[in-house]
Amino acid sequence: MQTYNVNKIRDHFVITENGHHILVDTGCPIVITNANSNPWELHFLADIQRNVDSNIAEVRGMTYLTQHKVLFDYDNAQVVVADPNDNIPIDVVAEFDMQIVNGRILFDVNIGGVDRTIIFDTGASITDYLSESIARTGMFFDTIRDFHPDPRLKRYTVERFALPVQIGNDTFHIPFGLQPAEVETDIRAVGADGVIGVGLYKKYKVLFDFRGKKLILGR
Repeated sequence: MQTYNVNKIRDHFVITENGHHILVDTGCPIVITNANSNPWELHFLADIQRNVDSNIAEVRGMTYLTQHKVLFDYDNAQVVVADPNDNIPIDVVAEFDMQIVNGRILFDVNIGGVDRTIIFDTGASITDYLSESIARTGMFFDTIRDFHPDPRLKRYTVERFALPVQIGNDTFHIPFGLQPAEVETDIRAVGADGVIGVGLYKKYKVLFDFRGKKLILGR
């Protein structure tokens, strides 16, 4: 079991290993480094370096994370990486069945009184997202600037709407941005309604248990 101290750079989980700065990103299906030759992967990394931290040398995604059990602890600024059979202590608030589709973590959570299939993405550090038709059922919250490594988007302005989210016995409101049309097709292709990250991991510890097919939220 390895505990990494986290640099919370723009609310992303950035760890240091062997002197290299690494973004741990459940929304990225693979591991990306400067050694990658795929132009899209290099563009993705360059955009992360431009918008998060120029020192990031690697994006550590799902091909790595699915080999481990991983705890994201925002409040204590830690990421704990363990073997699949290891026990990582957590005071459980809610436990969700999950599935991995095309390298994305999917689970069902009650949003606005309806069970929605959502992608858990630690790369969603500025806001969470829902399809526009769902998000607009909430109450207007604000307008913010965000970025996306998809070359069709880069930086853009997004409206957000607050909807109630039920986690175990807790109910609280999360502002969801209108999911950009450029990524809506990709999100829908895996059977999801949106993406959630910062709205969960700032409130709960999040334990990703790939072998047990569970996403566990706790304190």
